[in-house]
Amino acid sequence: MKSAYLLSSFFLLLVSSKVGFGAPAAKIMEASSGNVTVAQTPEKKASDSAITRIAFLGDSITEGVGVNEKARDRYASVATRLLAGKHPGITEINLGKSGRALCQQEAGYSESVLKQNPDAVVIQWGVNDQYWGFSVAEFAARYDALVAALRAAKPRMPIVVMTVIADFRWPENPDAWIGEANIALQEIAARYRCHLADTHRALDHQKAFYDDQVHPNTAGAEVMAKTIVAALEVPPMSVEKASVSFDQGTEVRFLQNVFLPKREGTEPQWVHVSDINPKGMNIDSKIPIAIRTAPIYAAGHYRIGIRDKSGAVVNTIQSEVNWSRMNGFTFDPKDHAGPFNIEILPENPANK
Repeated sequence: MKSAYLLSSFFLLLVSSKVGFGAPAAKIMEASSGNVTVAQTPEKKASDSAITRIAFLGDSITEGVGVNEKARDRYASVATRLLAGKHPGITEINLGKSGRALCQQEAGYSESVLKQNPDAVVIQWGVNDQYWGFSVAEFAARYDALVAALRAAKPRMPIVVMTVIADFRWPENPDAWIGEANIALQEIAARYRCHLADTHRALDHQKAFYDDQVHPNTAGAEVMAKTIVAALEVPPMSVEKASVSFDQGTEVRFLQNVFLPKREGTEPQWVHVSDINPKGMNIDSKIPIAIRTAPIYAAGHYRIGIRDKSGAVVNTIQSEVNWSRMNGFTFDPKDHAGPFNIEILPENPANK
């Protein structure tokens, strides 16, 4: 799989369980419209909080198909209940649309979301975009446009990007589209400073979290909810110190960095690259990866040092950067334990 997502393509296309789970007990009430749930914390008096109205966008997974009781067990309701401890009186706005895809939403979709007056938005789209045959490029462009509109309207509003979970309806090639789309979503999260809920990694292809081939069950929804809450408790993604996770693919492109995992077999093998910056990055991987960095370095000679979890030197590589301004090297964990720190330092001033 080649990650075909490039930001420029966006602009080309755009010009066309039970109550609780560790949180204080919350009373769940369904509004007459059937899509608004208010979580109240009886023990605490309602007060001003950072998040009072949280909107959940997505398909039948967001609506709650697959769980025991939608209003109680869907991931959106569980997440709202968990957040009620820090945000008393928080209201869930559930905008899940069963059977639909983001690429099928009509013009003005972002405006319809904003009319709900949310002060936080969680986005789950993707599973049906794959199902209905939309390309990753079109899905990514529509997703980028949605996030851009939300961010422009409310620059400080928390936006949570959820990665696309495994879909077992396509046994012939279950993860090619999803893997490529998830790289695009992580780049969008970094560019627009969104919180990333890596629900794909959290569920990690475990069929125990599904009662059918695509909808998480009550246990799976709980895992997704906790992943969202955890994402909101850490700083949002950014291009300055970006991170990316992937479990398949032989060529992954992310913020102009290119990763070529040297995989054996077809089973998913997780790679997590974090804190990507001009001085290096951290990698958690059991497989070798050829790496070509973004074009951010001055021409000259560089020393690339790789250390394991204990700080022991795994390898030191000499690199020469030319007019392309890109560093290239191969990371090999050998028999060392990760995560690994990769440091990129100049050895001498650039030749002029």
